[in-house]
Amino acid sequence: MNNSCRIAILSLLSLLTTMSHSQTVRQVFGFSGAFASAEDSATPAQGRDGRLYLTTNGSGSTQNPDGTVFRIDANGADAAVLFSFSGTNGYLPTLAMTLGIDGDYYGTTLVGGAANSGVLFKVAPTGTYTALYEFSGGTDGAFPIGSPVQAADGNWYGATALGTGSTGTIYKYVPATGTFTTIFSLNADGSQGSGISAQIIQASDNSLYGTASTGGANNCGTIFRLTTAGVLLHVYSFPCGGGGFYPAGPLYEAADGSLYGTTEGGGNITKGGPCNGNGCGTVFKVSNGVVSILYRFAGKPNDGAAPVAGFVLGTDGNLYAGTALGGSSNRGTLYQISATGQYKLLYSFVDTLGSGAYGALIQHTNGKFYGTAYWGGQYNEGSLYSLDMGLSPFIALVRYTGYVGRSVQILGQGLKGATAVTVNGVPATSFKIVSDFYMTAVIPAGATSGPVVVTTSTGTLTSNHNLRIVK
Repeated sequence: MNNSCRIAILSLLSLLTTMSHSQTVRQVFGFSGAFASAEDSATPAQGRDGRLYLTTNGSGSTQNPDGTVFRIDANGADAAVLFSFSGTNGYLPTLAMTLGIDGDYYGTTLVGGAANSGVLFKVAPTGTYTALYEFSGGTDGAFPIGSPVQAADGNWYGATALGTGSTGTIYKYVPATGTFTTIFSLNADGSQGSGISAQIIQASDNSLYGTASTGGANNCGTIFRLTTAGVLLHVYSFPCGGGGFYPAGPLYEAADGSLYGTTEGGGNITKGGPCNGNGCGTVFKVSNGVVSILYRFAGKPNDGAAPVAGFVLGTDGNLYAGTALGGSSNRGTLYQISATGQYKLLYSFVDTLGSGAYGALIQHTNGKFYGTAYWGGQYNEGSLYSLDMGLSPFIALVRYTGYVGRSVQILGQGLKGATAVTVNGVPATSFKIVSDFYMTAVIPAGATSGPVVVTTSTGTLTSNHNLRIVK
């Protein structure tokens, strides 16, 4: 079979798969040239202007070999490189960037900087770049993992994969003073975990949560919980086998207050099976400190395998994510799972659209999901793709914690015609429309935790998560 026939058949299979599950998956942008991004797993961030902001790692690029920060609109137009890394200021930007309350994007590079151990940076929407901290590879850690999280206290928290006398560190960066501190280091013996595998999160209990890919009591990885002061509260060790091993993507807190995550291996252990007897991975749930397995992947050809990407909660109440392998072509899949474990395979990747979902999806306020494929696509350098489940537009908040009397930052579309804002039903008497995609509102007295609703000329838009009022 010649290559053109093969591509046509794969494209037809992709279309049939899409149609059979009543959703649309399409390539939004194929990486190439200045945007070369082979072996990338970035998660896009939605900006105040409605565009997507993300990084490329530069692999395969002669123009920007150390990686870039770039923007693109949700329809795949207006792609522009905002900043090109040069090694000395960072190399191999990792996974994602986070939109801060100051309007800048915060991220890390895996290596680069003075000690070639990674850089914590911020970049403005205009492309102005600031290296906030260069890791030395000592007790401050080396090889930062993913983007930092801006916690309820306004400070940034993140993780590194290694550190002197440690198998991973947690750091704190105070933007008001530019102060960097290491607040916690995993034990060198690996008993608390070894090799932090994903960015950390702050949950609604104000604790920081993270995962380590190996180590723990069974050397199959751990989940750890600590305070923002760096006090370790709990460590869970994965049991291996059917209970999963090698946690991969970041944890995600859903509306029920439980945390959800994945392990790359374990689950259904079948000798000689599609995942070489190691299991194809699991979805797990952490509820009130108890870890349970929601789903065990079966691998190709009818299921995904190696679920290394994290989750996003859709406005329909389901969790969405991708897998690196499995599916009809063993190029990875997209899937949906409920909080109680009802699972649905949505799409099997083919090379012409992309190959391998390594990064988490986001849901844009237009209702569609966006993610990146590791390989494949139009130029075989990876792709930015969308998943349309027919969900309606909504509003998102830059940060889902807030204080009465302070502003909450709102992302959306069609906001220029906004006539009212409420916080859990209480009207905000002061709000400011900045653009069609961004506005702010002062949290009114008497407001309690709940949804933010914006009334526009065409209807109402509700926040995808509740705003949590901090006392």
